[in-house]
Formats: sequence, C-alpha cells, structure tokens
Amino acid sequence: MNPMVSVIVPVYNAEKYIEKCISSIRNQTLKNIEVILINDGSKDRSKEIIEDYAKQDSRIVIINKENGGPAAARNMGIKQAKGKYVGFVDSDDYIEPDMYEKLFEVADKEDVQVAMCGYKDVNVNNNTSELIVSNADFNKIHHKEYIEDKIIRTFTQNINYGYFSMCNKLYLRNFIEEMGISIDEAREHGEDWWFNINIFINLSSFIAIEEPLYNYIHVNSNSLMARYREEQFDLFLDGRKKVLSTIPKELIDFKSFNKNFVYEFSSYLLRTNKEVKDSKKRKELLKKVVNNSEVIECSKNTEGLPIHFKLATFLVGNKMKNSALSLYRLMSFAI
Repeated sequence: MNPMVSVIVPVYNAEKYIEKCISSIRNQTLKNIEVILINDGSKDRSKEIIEDYAKQDSRIVIINKENGGPAAARNMGIKQAKGKYVGFVDSDDYIEPDMYEKLFEVADKEDVQVAMCGYKDVNVNNNTSELIVSNADFNKIHHKEYIEDKIIRTFTQNINYGYFSMCNKLYLRNFIEEMGISIDEAREHGEDWWFNINIFINLSSFIAIEEPLYNYIHVNSNSLMARYREEQFDLFLDGRKKVLSTIPKELIDFKSFNKNFVYEFSSYLLRTNKEVKDSKKRKELLKKVVNNSEVIECSKNTEGLPIHFKLATFLVGNKMKNSALSLYRLMSFAI
C-alpha cells in the first residue's frame, strides 16, 4: 500500500540540526508515511547521519545527488514520492508529533488539494518567536472565488498569513503533477513564494487549520548582508514580471508590490556598491538597474517609503541616474 504522505527533506551540511528534524518526522502519530531525505552534496557528517537513520526505519528513502540547491532537491523528491499527499520539511526545522495526522485527516476527509496549518517562526539569534496563522476561515473548504479574494491578494502584500511557505502544508501529489507545477531551480530566494503562487492560482479546494504544528527556525540572520549574487536583480525582475503576467491585476496590491520591488532593487544597488570591486563591472551592473523600465516606472509610482529611499527613487524615476547612483553609493557605506 502506498503511503498516505511523502515527506521531502533537502539535506545540505545539516549535521547540527538534522537529527532533531528526522526524529520529529519519525515520531509522527501518522505512521503510514515515507520520508525522502535528499543529500544535496553535503560535505559534513549529514550523509552518515541520515544513513544511520535509514538503517533504523524502512520508511526512510535516501537520494544522494550533487549540490544543486533546495529547489532542485525538492523537485527530485516530488518525482520520487509515492504518497497521496506530499509535505516538505527543512533540515533545520522540526514538526509537532501530530502535524501530519491532523493535516492528512482534514485533507483526506474533505478531499481538498491543499491543507495548511499555522506555524511558529522562531529566531534563535534573538530568542523570539512569532505565530503565523491563516486569514482564512478555519476548518472550512474554500473554493476558487474565496481563494482569489482572501489568499491570492496576500502574495503581493507585506503580511505573512503562512501561504508563502511550502513547509506548513500538504499538497495533493496528483494535483501538482497534473498542473505541471515545479519549484524554480534558478531562484535562491523566494522559490517557496513563487511555487505557492502557481499552486493557489490553479487551486479549486483548500482548507486551513489554526494550530501551529510546524516550527520554522531561523539559524542565520536574515539581513541585507546575505550572500551577494550579481544575477539577483534579474531574479527580482523575473519574479515581478511573472506576478504581473500570472495574477490578475485586480488581485494585486500595487502599493505593497511596488514598495517591495523598490526595497529589492535598492538592496541590490547597495550590495553591488559594497561587494563588486571591479569599477567597470560595478558600473555596468548599477546602470542596468537604473535604466530598467520597470525600475523607472515603479520609482515614479511608489508611496510610503523612508526618506532616503524616497529621494533615491525620485531621482531614478525622473531619470537623474548619475545623481541617483551617487546617492546609493553614499548609502552603501552605512551597511
């Protein structure tokens, strides 16, 4: 008999956390599950640890692959999965003992394509936590019209209702396969967000429960000083264009959507000033941003920004590019 749920866990250099993660999955009150651990080219003891667990538990499946990032690992896990529903757990997180029993029970009983629970967002750096729960009516089946009105709108807002994460949900595997939805392997940031946009825009049945059954652990500081990538602006721009082409305009909160894009391209300009030492290369990257039509248009139409970003976007929007770049250069010394 196929498992009720396939739990997919990308594993990369996770020796400090993976045992707690796997133990929380193995100890689920729902026993008919498979646990797909994808060793994504780990260089620490992660491979040995997960192999030891596989010897103890026949429900554990191990896939070893070259490092390609969590998106590629998750896509591989989806292809391997045999469960009616699939769920995702990050290797530094853990779940409550009854998470999958409660989610599967309500998903299977109500025959929905996606079921979601609340989660705890825990920051170990400052020892704080936040409870994230849905804005949808709990324990009720929601269909297309409700999903569009209550959920799709939130993907371009700044409020987190738990829809962006892949880890607090069960997805009907056949639905994912029939829709041909996969995780964007080119993205290092926001791949959960984009995956769930594609899920919810195609969704016709959804249910949410209030209980926080997933524990999302922030191990590293989520600051502007995260790892710099020269191509990050292209990914920000690609995400914006995809949203504009995928979500109906009447469901987009342009005030929040534009503000987020300003913060994205501004952070990129600041980081490029800081990180790229070759002056010719740096100039090319910076000019590419301030000459972009989406950047210019967004700079003209965004309100509610802090004074320094307000001045910078005024200069960009009015095509005073040299002045704008000089201001961003000065601002970069503060990060």
